[in-house]
Amino acid sequence: MPSYKMTNGERVEKSVIDYRVRKAKERKIEMMMLEHGYVFCEEVGCGKNANCGEPIDCSHDISVDECQKMGITEWAWDVKNITMRCRTCHKIHDKTIIGHPLTKK
Repeated sequence: MPSYKMTNGERVEKSVIDYRVRKAKERKIEMMMLEHGYVFCEEVGCGKNANCGEPIDCSHDISVDECQKMGITEWAWDVKNITMRCRTCHKIHDKTIIGHPLTKK
């Protein structure tokens, strides 16, 4: 099983990363529910919530892959690196909507 470097130099296995990321996403949802009573897209100006019919995703600001490559693996499971985004905003953030002005050319 592959392992990835953390900022303190220690290495962590991919299975542990996946488990911790899953738990961080659960914690992020729990925090929103406790604070607001519902889950919504945190992108400024969006305003979509779970009742609009579009899924709300736990989206990494710095992707798990990038965290692993940069040697900051522990950021992958830091709730401060997770933003709730509707599927559209998530795709814009990940730059996967072809033709969208924010998508890389």
